[in-house]
Amino acid sequence: MAHTIREHAPRPKVVKALEAELGLVLLDPASHPLRPTREAAAYGDRARVLVAELQSLDASVHDQAQSPSGLVVVAAQSVVMHFVLADLLPRFHARYPGVQIDLIDAGTSRDLSQLEADVLLQFGWPLPQEASLRTLAPTRWLVVASPSYGARHGVPRHPSDLARHPCVLFRTPTGEVIRRWDFERGDEQVQVAVDGWLRGDQRVALDAPLYAGQVVARINDMTAHPGLRDGTLQPVLLDWTGLNAPPLNLLIRRAAARQPRVRIWVDFIAEQVDRLTAHRLPAGLSPVQPSKRPDWFKRRVG
Repeated sequence: MAHTIREHAPRPKVVKALEAELGLVLLDPASHPLRPTREAAAYGDRARVLVAELQSLDASVHDQAQSPSGLVVVAAQSVVMHFVLADLLPRFHARYPGVQIDLIDAGTSRDLSQLEADVLLQFGWPLPQEASLRTLAPTRWLVVASPSYGARHGVPRHPSDLARHPCVLFRTPTGEVIRRWDFERGDEQVQVAVDGWLRGDQRVALDAPLYAGQVVARINDMTAHPGLRDGTLQPVLLDWTGLNAPPLNLLIRRAAARQPRVRIWVDFIAEQVDRLTAHRLPAGLSPVQPSKRPDWFKRRVG
C-alpha cells in the first residue's frame, strides 16, 4: 500500500524573520494550507487594534494641524511687540481663531526657560540654551532724524559728522551702552564715537525726542517703517552700510516645537516677516546681508 508523504509548505522569509524576532511560531507547520497558530492569531488581533489606534492618532493630529487650538506663550522684546507683532496679531487670530496667545514682555531676559514661554522673538543674537533657533530675517541699520532736526542742525553727509550731533545711545540687554557706530562703503570702513544726552533700552520712550527733532538715532529698518512711510523720519547716509545690525530671531522651546499650535504660530510669523521684508523702506537699496556678532557681544557673551 502506497503512502503519500505530505511536505510542509515553505514559509516566507519575512515570516521566518518575524518568528525569530518574536520567539514564536506563527504558522502551524502541520496545517495545509498553512494557518496561523493560536499565538499568531492573538498577535494579529492585537496588531490590528494598534494600527487602528495609530491611524486614529494620525487623523487627530491632521485635524489639529488644520484647526489647531490651545495656548501659545509668546515672549518678545518690547520693540518687537510694538513694531512687528502688533500688526500681525489680528491676522493670526482671523486665520486661527482657536489658538490663544499669551504675550510676555521679555525685558532684558533672553532665556526661554526663565520666561516660561514656548517661543521668544528678539532682535539680536540668542544666548546658548535648550531651544531651536530660526533666523527670520537679517536687518539693516538706518540713521534717521526728523525733518525739523535737519532744518535746524543740518544733515550728516559723512559718518564722521555724527560725532558733532546728539545721538541716542542704546543700552543692550547685557548692559552695554553702544557708543561706537561702524560703517562701511566699498572697501572703506569708518568707526564713529557718538554721544548724546539720552540713553536707554526702551525704544518707544527713546523715539519721543527723535520725532521731536532733538536727536539723531540709529534704528533697525524693520522698526522704521511708520516714520519713513509718513515722512516724520528721514534716513541719512544711505550710501553707507551700518555694520552689525541684529537679525530678527525666533527661539522655540524644543518640548513645544511639535505641538500643532506652536508649529502654525512659527510658520505664520515666518510667512509674515517674509512679507514685511519684501517691502522694506526705503526702497531701492541693495539687498540686506547677514551681519556678524559685534565685539561687545563677544566680550559679554562669548
